[in-house]
Amino acid sequence: MNFMNSKAYSAFETASNLLLLNLLWLLMCLPIFTIFPATAAMFAVIRQSVLYKDSSVIRPFFRFFKENFKQSFLLGIIWLLIGFLLYFDFKFMNHVGSIRPMLLPILFFFGVIYSFSTVFLFSVMVHYKANWRSVIKNAIFISISHFPTTLLGLLILVGTAILTMALPITGVIIFSISTYGLFSLCHRCFRKIERIKGVESVKEPYDVEFLEI
Repeated sequence: MNFMNSKAYSAFETASNLLLLNLLWLLMCLPIFTIFPATAAMFAVIRQSVLYKDSSVIRPFFRFFKENFKQSFLLGIIWLLIGFLLYFDFKFMNHVGSIRPMLLPILFFFGVIYSFSTVFLFSVMVHYKANWRSVIKNAIFISISHFPTTLLGLLILVGTAILTMALPITGVIIFSISTYGLFSLCHRCFRKIERIKGVESVKEPYDVEFLEI
């Protein structure tokens, strides 16, 4: 049996690529302000692997990093600001007294929507051609309309955070594995939407119009 064509070699190659991708992501996150472009690049490489079975990592990563830099940086900053705003609003709830029972459910609702749409945010951005407003709008809509998938995605995000804090050494590979799981889940939802709209499978995000939902 040819080892190069065996399942063992395929598994080894996949694990090696995920490790390399994770290390590239960590390296490009070091300047801090590049975290969002690096994350978009990692999602785009995973997308390439899922759709095309393309195992290349280094060159595509830096190409996607450059192509997505402006949009992913802007989107990331906006998302971070919204997150901080929600956090400080929750902290502020301790000082509003009698109106707290009225405001807390509203704030909780927006917090849930924020958490849900985070699951789809980067997958939507790398899979479709869209401005940041459309990315956010569609990430929110898809997360609500595909609730079971959203819950699975949240479990992946929470599980990744817990595992990384409990065993920091897993940080060398866990982020790329989580990204693979997240994009795979999101892509199933994308295909359902595309079939409903009578659109062929989207494979070139920069050559197609975004599916406005």
